[in-house]
Amino acid sequence: MSDELRIGLTTCDSEGVAESLAMGLVERGLAACVMIDKEVRSIYAYAGVIHDEYELRLIIKFAARNAEKVEAYLIAHHDYDVPEWIVLRPEHVSQKYLKWATA
Repeated sequence: MSDELRIGLTTCDSEGVAESLAMGLVERGLAACVMIDKEVRSIYAYAGVIHDEYELRLIIKFAARNAEKVEAYLIAHHDYDVPEWIVLRPEHVSQKYLKWATA
């Protein structure tokens, strides 16, 4: 498992939070790379209200061995009460990229 890659997805409502989460994960060696997408439209129900908002999507690439630490960091530092956290297992990753991302 230590040499497997995971891709985590989350969203946040400001560039400041997105940058803080991304930098914190990379600086601590928990993630190899965090991509920040802009202008993702989210429509969702929360606390009985329908929301239609623009958010920033973070695509977090990390070694599987760090999965629990990445989630714990995200929960502790995210400003949402219930942050999105979805982890995907890629079907294939090039060996060079995998070696770099899981080093």
